[in-house]
Amino acid sequence: MKKSFHLAASALLMLGLAQSALAQQSTASGIQKGLTSLFSSAKEDELIEPDLAFKLKVVPKGTNMLLAELIPAKGYYLYKDKIRFSLKDAGGATIGAIKLPAGEMKTDQIFGKTEVYKKTIPLEIPLNRPAKAGAITLVASYQGCHEKLGVCYPPIEKTVSVVLQ
Repeated sequence: MKKSFHLAASALLMLGLAQSALAQQSTASGIQKGLTSLFSSAKEDELIEPDLAFKLKVVPKGTNMLLAELIPAKGYYLYKDKIRFSLKDAGGATIGAIKLPAGEMKTDQIFGKTEVYKKTIPLEIPLNRPAKAGAITLVASYQGCHEKLGVCYPPIEKTVSVVLQ
């Protein structure tokens, strides 16, 4: 009996609060805008998994080149000077000089004035290797942060196997 009374009282209280909130909104579009604003700002303020915050795509281009993209999610950025690539179990292959595109200057809470990327970073990774087909393993290291919250992720290391022909 007490439990059903409390549930009924809670339901009436919530209904009253909802009616009060609706009375403050003059139109249906005002309610929709308010809800949209509430939910969109909540998503921007939430941290996401590192694999979603910073995506890595790698594809071969011929026998001596890899094309890579580092993709920060909306509201995130990557530090230019924290991006590194190496090879693992590469059978004598090495990486040539990688030219990173210009980024955007930012005064960062942790690293001070530094260059960052807020958009997709296209990269060409030249390979010095014997002219034979085979698989190599690329190791990518990078670090980034959530812009609005100022929360930085620990350095991330990803390995990607690529078959070159």
